[in-house]
Amino acid sequence: MDQSVRVTYKQSTQNYNENNRKKLFKLFILISIYRLANAWMIRTQFDPDEYWQTLEPAYCLAFSNETTTSPLPLHPQQKYGCALTWEWTRRKISPSPAKTPDMSSFQKVIQSAQTAIDLALHGPVRSYVSILPTYWYYLGCRSIFQWAAVDDNDSHSVLNKGNAGNRQQSYTTNLVAYTKKIVLQKSTYLISKGPVFLHAVTVAVPTDLSIWIIASRLERLAMHHSHHDIILHWWQSWASWALIFTITSWFNGYALIRTYANSMETMFLMVGVALLGPELFGDASVVRDRQCRHRIQARIAFVLGGLSACVRFTSLAAWIPIGIIIVLREHTTAKQKLGTLFGLCAVNGLLGVVLGCCVDRWVYGFWAVPFLGNFHFNAVLGLGSLYGTHPMLWYIYAGIPAICGIALPMFLWEVLRLLKKTYPRTNDAEGTRSRLTIFWIIASYTILHSFSEHKEFRFLLPVLPLMFILAGHAMVQLLGGMSVYQSKLILVALCLLNYPHLIYLGAIHQRGPLSANAYLASIMNNAAQKDNSNNQFSVHYLMGCHSAPAYSHLHLTDVFVDVDYLDCSPECRSNEDITCESDAFSNDPYEFVQSTYVNTLDGECALEESIDTPSCTNIQRNIPSKQIPSFVVIMQDDASKIEVLLTDKWNATRVASVRHSVASISWHEETHNDVLSFLSLIDIHFEHIDIYSTV
Repeated sequence: MDQSVRVTYKQSTQNYNENNRKKLFKLFILISIYRLANAWMIRTQFDPDEYWQTLEPAYCLAFSNETTTSPLPLHPQQKYGCALTWEWTRRKISPSPAKTPDMSSFQKVIQSAQTAIDLALHGPVRSYVSILPTYWYYLGCRSIFQWAAVDDNDSHSVLNKGNAGNRQQSYTTNLVAYTKKIVLQKSTYLISKGPVFLHAVTVAVPTDLSIWIIASRLERLAMHHSHHDIILHWWQSWASWALIFTITSWFNGYALIRTYANSMETMFLMVGVALLGPELFGDASVVRDRQCRHRIQARIAFVLGGLSACVRFTSLAAWIPIGIIIVLREHTTAKQKLGTLFGLCAVNGLLGVVLGCCVDRWVYGFWAVPFLGNFHFNAVLGLGSLYGTHPMLWYIYAGIPAICGIALPMFLWEVLRLLKKTYPRTNDAEGTRSRLTIFWIIASYTILHSFSEHKEFRFLLPVLPLMFILAGHAMVQLLGGMSVYQSKLILVALCLLNYPHLIYLGAIHQRGPLSANAYLASIMNNAAQKDNSNNQFSVHYLMGCHSAPAYSHLHLTDVFVDVDYLDCSPECRSNEDITCESDAFSNDPYEFVQSTYVNTLDGECALEESIDTPSCTNIQRNIPSKQIPSFVVIMQDDASKIEVLLTDKWNATRVASVRHSVASISWHEETHNDVLSFLSLIDIHFEHIDIYSTV
């Protein structure tokens, strides 16, 4: 960023746009480098949805033949396993009503519409729109893996020729062979970590740039109304501080680059608001042409809004207020306002929804409307509460303070000044209205989400950048009389107060599942290389519900893995007569393993023909018997409860124990195994995940 930039309302639009494009390109490069480093640093798991909402379904489409509905022939690389959660497989069980011969055409149309809506309400709750970037990336990986798997038969003959004429060709052949070897060796990393790097550039970077664009527009608008030439240094720029807040934010660094649907929703919202700058923060009536047509950028913004609604229907809590604000800000007739409401907002938003439904139709093989299924499951049935509940005001007193972090005082100060209307109503009236627009978008989104019992920090991620825009303006007001040295001290303080959280959460806390999968992939690959016929393995995760990723983190070329995990779907959670596998294991790990796996029970219970004997009461459940897997991944505390079964009955051996999260901190006493001692004063004790092998 330049040390200073001269901004004046007299500057021509052409020159401003030219300089802005150059600055945007520089910012894109710098922010991309930062976010890629941010993605590389993340080695932990935040929430299972980052894998099960994106990586696993994308992997199923690209590398598995179990869920494909495409009429095209299977790709040679479509030969691996697939794991989808209930959100993708939810379907209506009861048959649709049959049409009777005496029904009129109109009645048949009505019944067909009712049937379609009913199927959509009881259908899948996840859209494939949010996984398209990951899916396209996996398609590229699939082609690269296929190329790398082909052995060049003539490479050895070329290498054996020593004449100078073939030396250049031998170098090329060596390079190609080495590249193929590296690709095959790093296939697991490319599949598991590649989408995170992709999201860093395609989701996090556009979000960061949109923050700078929005704040720059508001800043230029304020100076235009002041009618004064102003020289802005970086520490005096609203856009600079808004960008600094989002770049240094611990929560953005921890969550935004992850493969969440919430991250995609955040990008759609911020890019949309940036495209709607004149309509939201200026007079929308002056941005039309003579035929009263709306700008193409505004239309694209609401198409993104429709796609965002497909990803998460709760994004309407931001997009509907945006549409209403645009209409109210217009100084036009009622007829023109209706034209804006329907012609700009509704039509283009509906177009985005239709595009999203077409994507889901192509993948699912039938006309699914996932946002209706999501609405039915969470709002109508209220089953989202099965996965945790919080008080209604939790976002106010816990959610916003936690994710805002050190920016919270600046954000609250700006909000209080806006609500009290302490800003001058003469020179800054338009600027005040613009900041109030941002505040009302944040408020409506937070309030509507507060009515849902199931709450998570990441659900507020889409409006966090808007909070940083307001915090950036408050920071500029605070630093009005400060020197560059004082401003740099504040910048350093922001880093020191944010980065320790990011480093701990991104590199230490809950890193066990990823470390365990990396170890499993390594030992399975080594075993397959030693014996080509030994290329089939099974991995069972005896842990919490979807607490570890599956096939997307165990991809190995020509190594086939069967993954099993404990069920915790709403079918069992909402039915008191059914006990979920995850709950049954948590309640009594020994009994669950003893009654679930074949050849685990004592005595005659291990024989299928003796299953009805009185001594076999433990397996009188509707849980099918499972074969003993090649590997078991289990929390260390649970492993201690079933270690006798694992070692004596299964002949399993513990092959690894990886750190998961900090269990406790105590004063240093004496050296213990796998305890991190800090300056010989404090001992840090960790929870562990154990890996057992039966092969």
